[in-house]
Amino acid sequence: MEKDFYTISVYVDKDENMIGIPCGESDEYGIADIDKVVLLNAPYTDKQIESFVEEVISYCYTKKHNDSSPVSTIEKYTKKKGFVNATADFTLISIVKTKTNYSLMPAFNDYEKGPLAIDDDERILMNPYKEGELAEIIKDFIQVYVKANIFYKEIQELEEEKKKKKS
Repeated sequence: MEKDFYTISVYVDKDENMIGIPCGESDEYGIADIDKVVLLNAPYTDKQIESFVEEVISYCYTKKHNDSSPVSTIEKYTKKKGFVNATADFTLISIVKTKTNYSLMPAFNDYEKGPLAIDDDERILMNPYKEGELAEIIKDFIQVYVKANIFYKEIQELEEEKKKKKS
């Protein structure tokens, strides 16, 4: 049955590997991640990125969210306790597909709250998109939010402060 929208979470690590998690129905939350993980390891082509995204979307609604489990899919995958810890080493790209378009939104990783969507950098693509368009946006997000982290300097300074306090 065709749904009004499909939403997936794509987590990208510092080496550009991707973890895709689809959504499903949830009695408690309405819509939430399901226990399904799809991986795409770097290096990859534009076609592989787009196939990966479409594959993850194809798993949406194939099962219900496990409302009885307090542990999220990304926590189970990373084996790290707590959503904030499990997502700390990743940049999240949220992708929503509707009948007319795709919405792609990156997230800033807050060290206390976890991923926070960056609404100002939402990108909209028509559905269907032209080959290469979706991959281009994802690669752009990777360059801006993974490779050229604007908080890199601040993170380095915090690490230096920690070292000074220990010595």
